[in-house]
Amino acid sequence: MGRMGRGWRVAELRQRGGVLAAFVAACCEDEKRARAARRLGARLAGFAPADRTAAEEAVATLERWADDLADHPYRPVEPRPDEADRQTRDHYKDIQHERLTVAARDWRKGARLSLDVYLSQLSRARGLDPRVLEDAYYLYGRGTMALDLGDRATAVREAGRLRKLRDAYAW
Repeated sequence: MGRMGRGWRVAELRQRGGVLAAFVAACCEDEKRARAARRLGARLAGFAPADRTAAEEAVATLERWADDLADHPYRPVEPRPDEADRQTRDHYKDIQHERLTVAARDWRKGARLSLDVYLSQLSRARGLDPRVLEDAYYLYGRGTMALDLGDRATAVREAGRLRKLRDAYAW
């Protein structure tokens, strides 16, 4: 599993573990287990991609504890796949941001600004075919997601594609 794969997996685990830890801590009548869930949730929130195995073990423990409360009306359910991906992306973005150098953060800000400007210019173009605007939003989404995930090559490619679209239709 590559670095991004480990990071993504830890982001999934941090997100799911945080939800389960909060549930167990709030709803468990055993105060000792509730305290342990809070500690485990806090520890899990600090795990890095290299801590994948420890994160998996922590979430497995929290899932067992949550299963003991299976009949509780507020037991969290597994999110739908699209919602799980959105939540994981947010957590992964946070993990990535923590590890960025100042130069990388500056580059990301500049790339994001370019994407924003190109989309804004296309959005203001009069008489633009709705399909072109749909393509612009698609490229913008791909570019911003690539930035969030730390995929510089894809972000550059999508910004270039969006710029070409802007040059062809907005100027």
